[in-house]
Amino acid sequence: MEKILKFMAYCVEIYRENKGLSGKQIAALFTQHKIWDFIYDCYDALHCTGPLYTIGEIDDYIAAA
Repeated sequence: MEKILKFMAYCVEIYRENKGLSGKQIAALFTQHKIWDFIYDCYDALHCTGPLYTIGEIDDYIAAA
């Protein structure tokens, strides 16, 4: 579980930096679109990809919602 939480924090940081948003904005976005659940559920696949792929997957998930 600790690995997944660390990965979630990593996802917040890479997404925040890439999109130029604040931590508060990212938290709201991730909550609104259930990105926390997405990252948790897809941890096994996402944690071994690069940051741009992970950002793209989050963008795709948001767009599909």
